[in-house]
Amino acid sequence: MRKLSYTLFILWVSFVCPSCHNLGKTDSQTLPTELFSDGDLAFRRGTGFMSRIVVAADKNGTYSHVGILKKMEGEWHVIHAVPGEPEFKGDPDRVKIEPLTRFFSPERAVCGEIVRWGKDSLAAARAAQTALLMVQRGILFDHDYNLSDSSQMYCTELIEFAYRKEGIDLSEGRITHMDLPVVRGTYLLPSDLLLNKHLKTIYDFP
Repeated sequence: MRKLSYTLFILWVSFVCPSCHNLGKTDSQTLPTELFSDGDLAFRRGTGFMSRIVVAADKNGTYSHVGILKKMEGEWHVIHAVPGEPEFKGDPDRVKIEPLTRFFSPERAVCGEIVRWGKDSLAAARAAQTALLMVQRGILFDHDYNLSDSSQMYCTELIEFAYRKEGIDLSEGRITHMDLPVVRGTYLLPSDLLLNKHLKTIYDFP
């Protein structure tokens, strides 16, 4: 019975999974970078199977991953906690910083959105600085998805943590309970953040 449930779940993810507008890819060179600010949030729907699981299981969501923008040496970067994207052999899953063009590359994103905390731009910029500190400290990815322990972090946990340092509660207490064949537990999903009414869209694609 468990094997049958798992098989049905895989079929459901493959064929019923909610989609971005038309699953188009972005040309990263066309990003309107002049519109962006430190602390803006970058949401994306990934290309992998786990991304499909997250989106399929999230009744409110389009996206499977999120990071925070920080301008470094004249180029926009994204700070995010991510598994399975090593930069070199032996690179552990961790909080990392990479160019926005790579974060939104066709190999990693089928759609995406940049949103802004609309109430305090200085607080948002400080949140980005807090996230950068997590990179510098070498914080590892939280494979246990434990929100009560900040010694390791997953993507939404990092964003929630950085903004909460500024007294901003992005999730407003929202949290998602999953009970699926391959995913069981309580998680802070991208949609739990994106539903905050004080976030406004700066750019999205496709």
